[in-house]
Amino acid sequence: MEFAAAATGRVNIVAAVRCRGTEELYAYLNDKIGARSGIRTVETALILRQITQLALAPAALPGSSSAPPSGA
Repeated sequence: MEFAAAATGRVNIVAAVRCRGTEELYAYLNDKIGARSGIRTVETALILRQITQLALAPAALPGSSSAPPSGA
C-alpha cells in the first residue's frame, strides 16, 4: 500500500496500491481486503498513467526542533 487516509463522506478510508496487473489487483482485493472483518464494500478505480505527484514536506510537530534546511 502506497497511501492510506481516513476520509469523511461516502467512504471511511481512501487507499492507493500499485499492482503489476489486474490479476495482482484481484488477489490483493480478494485476499487482503476482502478477508478483513467489517469490510462491506470496496470501490476501485484504475489509474493507467501518473503524470505527476505532489510531495509535501512533513509538518513540524509542536515543540520539535526541526528547522528547514539552510538556503531553503
